[in-house]
Amino acid sequence: MKIKITILLLTFSSFLSSQELKTIQAVQEKDSDFFEYEQYDENQKPIGDLFFLPGCSWYCGGSVKSIIASSELKESNGIKYSPKNAHDFNKNTAWIEGESDYGIGEFIEYSFNFDEMEEYNSELGINRILLANGYKKNRQTWENNSRIKQLKVYLNDKPFAILNLLDSFEIQTIEIGEIKFPAKETTKIRFEITQVYKGKKYKDTAISLLMFDGIGVH
Repeated sequence: MKIKITILLLTFSSFLSSQELKTIQAVQEKDSDFFEYEQYDENQKPIGDLFFLPGCSWYCGGSVKSIIASSELKESNGIKYSPKNAHDFNKNTAWIEGESDYGIGEFIEYSFNFDEMEEYNSELGINRILLANGYKKNRQTWENNSRIKQLKVYLNDKPFAILNLLDSFEIQTIEIGEIKFPAKETTKIRFEITQVYKGKKYKDTAISLLMFDGIGVH
């Protein structure tokens, strides 16, 4: 009887924990608000590639220490699909998971640590995710590859939130609440794929940009 009661209590506790996990819906944005061409000629015709987050942003003071992933698609024709591609300000590159199916359970993880900054006093933090879902190199590539429908977020290995993403070619944002980065500590944020939008041609699930906006930058 005691064993049954213990099992019931554990099950109920697990249920409550899952209920407490907040769900956040992504918001549709416009690429034109986040991208700018490198330069323009005398006739105001754009020259070069589009640049993400022109001018000053959270990255004028904030940064990511390292990025890892549970897997990545094998390099093909000189093109790499490293997790670092999701944080390189370049819409033409992507992290693509390396599993044979749609990558459910695969993850990308960001680590933040500001020990190298002199007199850092925990002022930096993030509160918004800026996300280009899928392989955004061009519309056909985006349609052919799978995109992420839902992410489970872990903060320092503990479940933090569920993010419901849009199946959109353009930028979307997610207000995740304030996450501050303490001094002399490493903060890890993991994004685990739980659901996908299936691509027309490939099972490979891609994300071109997963970057941040936040606080503490003046």
